[in-house]
Amino acid sequence: MATITTGLSSSIIPRAVSDAARTSFYVRHGKRLFDIAASLAGLAVLSPLLIFCALLVRLTSRGPVLFRQTRVGYLGRPFTLIKFRTMKEGAEALGSAVVVNGDPRLTLVGGFLRRTKLDELPQLINVLRGEMSFVGSRPRVPSEVDLDDPKQRILLTARPGVTSFASIHHHMEADYCARQADPQVVYRTKVLPQKLSLDAEYVQNPTFLLDLKLIVLTLLLVCSPGRSLAAGLRILRREVWPFDRGAHITLDLVTYVGAAWLAYTFRYDAGFPDFYRTQMWLFLVIVPPVRVLANRWLRVYDMMWRYVNLVDVFLLAVALAPVTLVLLALRLWLPSPSWEAALLHVPLSVATLEYLMALSAGVGLRSLRRMLYVLQHHYQPLPEAVHRVLILGAGLLGLTTAVDMHQYPQMHLVGFLDDDPTKYRRLLAGCRVLGNSENLEALCARHKVTDLVVCVKSIDLDRVHELSQRCFDLGVKLHLLPGLDRVLRAEGILPLPADARLSFAGHGGFARARE
Repeated sequence: MATITTGLSSSIIPRAVSDAARTSFYVRHGKRLFDIAASLAGLAVLSPLLIFCALLVRLTSRGPVLFRQTRVGYLGRPFTLIKFRTMKEGAEALGSAVVVNGDPRLTLVGGFLRRTKLDELPQLINVLRGEMSFVGSRPRVPSEVDLDDPKQRILLTARPGVTSFASIHHHMEADYCARQADPQVVYRTKVLPQKLSLDAEYVQNPTFLLDLKLIVLTLLLVCSPGRSLAAGLRILRREVWPFDRGAHITLDLVTYVGAAWLAYTFRYDAGFPDFYRTQMWLFLVIVPPVRVLANRWLRVYDMMWRYVNLVDVFLLAVALAPVTLVLLALRLWLPSPSWEAALLHVPLSVATLEYLMALSAGVGLRSLRRMLYVLQHHYQPLPEAVHRVLILGAGLLGLTTAVDMHQYPQMHLVGFLDDDPTKYRRLLAGCRVLGNSENLEALCARHKVTDLVVCVKSIDLDRVHELSQRCFDLGVKLHLLPGLDRVLRAEGILPLPADARLSFAGHGGFARARE
């Protein structure tokens, strides 16, 4: 194995990035400008937190505050990575490189700093100096860099990052490895290969929107519990469940109070009359609790937040409507002979704004819950290979398949095919309809497609045979995803040639294709 010791050989040059990405302004200049601006802002805003973490490390263990280690950076140039120290002095000689939960080498506050990722904050200095980027593959020590591995050579064509697609998906790898007999072997054989694949995929296709998405996901994971969200938390000697009914009610109450306050603030801005200020306080006291009671009566809190969908959004909109309708009725038809009665005359604009904000906040909370559930549910190392998928059928079945596919980091959706000419170049689940089935060969070659998923309501045997032969010639695996109507009609599995590269897939992933 050829490993890096002092630098990178001159034969390694940055040719891994795709032509489109290499010519983009963001890759050439924008990414570095963003890193400089964000790192300066981060150091300025987070300086009190940095000082606090430094004091924690200094007061709870012997040794330096910062941990320094040589890592391999852009084009193989070594640099010194800095972090807050989370392990005891001399810990490198006391165990494996894999650190699991409850590791005896961790200091008193080391586990907390690692779980919250606060130990990574000093790397803002590495980003400012140009040695790292906010998003990129995590830097490795020289002895772990194998120049004979093409994927690792690809990673060296970009600056390493504070966060990456691989580190987000594998953020629970410590829990997984800790449950295995030999954590270091499991990490090396199961976790690391897929992390390399995911990082190599990112390095070849970096975009500004993708970087923003990965940064936001990192912040969400840092702010959420690091263990399974099905487990309770111990707070003041009581078991607290982060997503039980009581937590749902509390979150909704807070958002409804915030929606009411924002509605009045947006409506009156700087010119806030005393009368409406008094009315706002009355609104804040009465309306949010009434909304929560209405939600309970209409069984909103019986919904499973982790599976929020359009039906749940509709039911939430219906549950919030009665209170708003009462406010509108009072405003339009209740006489106001006295000052007290006038307090019930909520302006139409305030009532409308408050409803829309309450609905948006409720849907946003539930969508955030679903995102966290997907990220943290049943972590397992996935197969190393990255699938570049093309979906045939830009309909409802294709849409649900594309949405489900976004949950799996090894699945990269290239786009859709559909024989309806009116759908050409239209967007579905964030991806375009690239053409029809006649363009299959050209699109597979252009986008390096590895899998074609057929998501159509009905397809005859001759068409399946034709697609199977074309995919076989292209070296592409063909998958048939049956729709519900086909299942209800009890249509059997279609017979295919023995050499067909075809599988019948469910929403959870791809079945093994027959060769």
